Amino acid sequence: MSKSSLRRIFRYFYFRIKPKDKPLKKAVRKLRKDLLPRLQKYERYQKLLGDRNSFSKTDPEATFMRMKEDHMRNGQLKPAYNVQIGTENQFILTYSIHQRPTDTRCLEPHLEKSQQILGKWPKTVIADAGYGSEENYAYLENRGIQAVVKYGSYHKEKTKAWKANVGKIENWTYDTGEDHWVCPAGNMLRFQRESKETLESGYEIRRRHYRSSSCEGCPLKERCTKAAGNREVVVSLERLRYQNQARKILRSEEGYALAVRRMTEPESVFGQLKNNRGFRRFLLRGMEKVTLEVGWLSLAHNLLKQAANDQKRRAAILQ
Repeated sequence: MSKSSLRRIFRYFYFRIKPKDKPLKKAVRKLRKDLLPRLQKYERYQKLLGDRNSFSKTDPEATFMRMKEDHMRNGQLKPAYNVQIGTENQFILTYSIHQRPTDTRCLEPHLEKSQQILGKWPKTVIADAGYGSEENYAYLENRGIQAVVKYGSYHKEKTKAWKANVGKIENWTYDTGEDHWVCPAGNMLRFQRESKETLESGYEIRRRHYRSSSCEGCPLKERCTKAAGNREVVVSLERLRYQNQARKILRSEEGYALAVRRMTEPESVFGQLKNNRGFRRFLLRGMEKVTLEVGWLSLAHNLLKQAANDQKRRAAILQ
């Protein structure tokens, strides 16, 4: 409804109220001067917010994120953008700007933009545990891309405490044919039901619920669960399958070399830009201008990198 229509409605009601009806006149005045302008402001803010949880008044397209390098060291939130880059031999091949503070939902749009720029999909994607979600694993598999991507518990699984934890389902045995789990005490957890969860992106996660028939008298129950009744687990078999694939790749000789290489690729580039080049804050505002700013920064980085490589090559020839 337009502002002119609202004014006509208020004028209609306002001038037809009896002068002696003061409470009603007061309510209409409050509605006209306070409540409706506030509602219009909230609707405008909601439109700017979109599917985000915050935005900045100085830059409405920026989202409040927790900065790692905050000089106050007190975890302040600041308006920022999430920059994703794809590198090879420390050259920036692609980049993308996102309004989401977490990396998990940035992988798919970043690869989509990379495909538009490069004209093809990468053969292998190397990423840290921040990208290791079931949705991302499924996306890479559907695109035929090898995923050298860690998941959240990858490093914890190597510890003695994890391997000795009888409550972790990763230490249990799964019978594919009978569709049940066997805990370290030998008790079977049989399938009960299946639940579905549709994420914001539209990806559907199917979780299967398993329950033990009786945990009474089990010598490992105190170490297994704090629940008073029988043990119940909820698990996504697809996620476990993707984790097993990732674990197999990461523990292979080739996968380990690729995972180590990641530490010298995007991490080194970000370190070069932020520490050596001193680029820690955007000078412009808005997605379009920030994207342009990162583009110029990436171009400058690649030119300086190429110049350094050429200088090393000439020095090697002279020797």
